[in-house]
Amino acid sequence: MRVLKLIKTMRYLRARLKPASALPLYWHIGRPNFGDDINPSFFGRLCKTEFRFTRNQELPHFVGIGSVLERANSNSIVVGSGFLRPPQEPLNLPLEIVCLRGELSRAVFPKNLELNVGDPMVLIDRYIPPQPKRRGVALVPHTTNVARARKLAGPSVEVIDPAADPWSVIAEIAASEVVMCQSLHGLVVADALGIPNIWIEPTPSMAGGRFKFDDYFSTLDKAKEAHEETEAMLRAPPKSAFSVGRYVYDKAAFAEHIQMSVSRWTSALGERG
Repeated sequence: MRVLKLIKTMRYLRARLKPASALPLYWHIGRPNFGDDINPSFFGRLCKTEFRFTRNQELPHFVGIGSVLERANSNSIVVGSGFLRPPQEPLNLPLEIVCLRGELSRAVFPKNLELNVGDPMVLIDRYIPPQPKRRGVALVPHTTNVARARKLAGPSVEVIDPAADPWSVIAEIAASEVVMCQSLHGLVVADALGIPNIWIEPTPSMAGGRFKFDDYFSTLDKAKEAHEETEAMLRAPPKSAFSVGRYVYDKAAFAEHIQMSVSRWTSALGERG
């Protein structure tokens, strides 16, 4: 636990202590998790500019990858965020919605708005070339469930800790023949890289249940089937259960849309927030 707190602190400081010219971006700073922690470096590569973490929501700012859409307000420029669960209260319309994670998040907003959907991490294949396969079956558990996953999976399955450095987690997924994922962004990365995967269903302790997963699946050619987290499943997953989800929209157009939207805000947001 102390190690996780240290990792969290170091990542927060690296993200916060950037020059004032870096663009203000909000994402979840909690338990170390590659799907959250990759925000500044991923958008930095995609948009060829520098981002820094901000909590200041009184000025215009980006809200990035993750289930943080309920944190957006009228000063937020939403880039790929989604809801953790259906919101119970009316929302302020964000300053701009560049894209939303999926159709379940999109359904909360007025139907007359033309909104792009897609988790920006579907574009990760732009930055990770095909990797030599160093292992057969890997497992990416939820960040709260690593110890239990290691116990259930046994020594024949490589457990990839989602608390590790984000780009190393992605490289480890890329080096696997097949992947079982309880982590949402484990699934997103595996699909984007064309690696057959199985969805291990959320445990009761995982906030939001399956909502964020179904939100992501709404952008694929086919929804994924949930598989129970059991010792039998994790140690001997059926080969027929593995599949690759295909993002149904034009990835090049999606990337260009994000890049152009961020570019429009660059001069306005630099040295603020």
